[in-house]
Amino acid sequence: MKLASFLAMTVLAAGINSAAAQDLVLAINEGVTYQDGGPASERYKPLLQLLSKELKQNVKLQTVDKYAVFEKGLAEGKYDLAFIHPAHIGLQAVKKNGYEGLVTAKGYTDYRARVLVAQNSPLKAMTDLRGKKIGVPSVESITTVMFTANLHELRFTDPEKSYTPTRYQDAVPFMIDNGFVDAGVTGSAAVAKAWTAKGGRILAETKPVAIKQFLASKKLSESDREKVKTLLLTLPDSEAGRSALSKIGMTGFVPWNTAVMDEATARLGL
Repeated sequence: MKLASFLAMTVLAAGINSAAAQDLVLAINEGVTYQDGGPASERYKPLLQLLSKELKQNVKLQTVDKYAVFEKGLAEGKYDLAFIHPAHIGLQAVKKNGYEGLVTAKGYTDYRARVLVAQNSPLKAMTDLRGKKIGVPSVESITTVMFTANLHELRFTDPEKSYTPTRYQDAVPFMIDNGFVDAGVTGSAAVAKAWTAKGGRILAETKPVAIKQFLASKKLSESDREKVKTLLLTLPDSEAGRSALSKIGMTGFVPWNTAVMDEATARLGL
């Protein structure tokens, strides 16, 4: 009997220790309409090492490509940390799913959807898009979500019915050039700049939203959430931090602006 009790206690203790040592999960999504720069497992390794050291617990990476899967995982609280390109997914998680917005990526706080048209297009304003064919990135992309929200503000009815989606943002100008659509939408400043450089026009643009948001589950202690926030904000101050940023194509992070984010949440109808 004593032996059986001892064995049971040993198994219980092992289970407790195993749970205590369970890896934390950093889930990432880098957008559906951009080409990435190589395997995420390699690019995020330096950041994972810094997070693991700071939290004194191993942090592993989980890449979540499908937005619906990411939304579901956040709603179920599956991820301890999340780095999310599509703002609407992150903002919804903060509003409804028990996550705290820690920081957003520097250089991505002014993300806008821009409407491109040919130089000789008769379209002069966003309201002129009624009844026109519009090329957009993936319908679930933050670019298209922002654009759709803007059309709803202008009282367009079911604007999605006029959309012709394409997988990548740099394909939008091709659609306009070849007459497949009357206008096209992009969130890429580079695509917009190249378009105007060759004579095209920017018809209009939406209000900005900060993308590439870093969130933490409130299941983590307040102390641990603060540690992650401080680490991310101070990455540019060390060689290891700068290397981690460079690997993921970032230059740094800025603090979460609650007032700005709440306004964006309301504007996007989340």
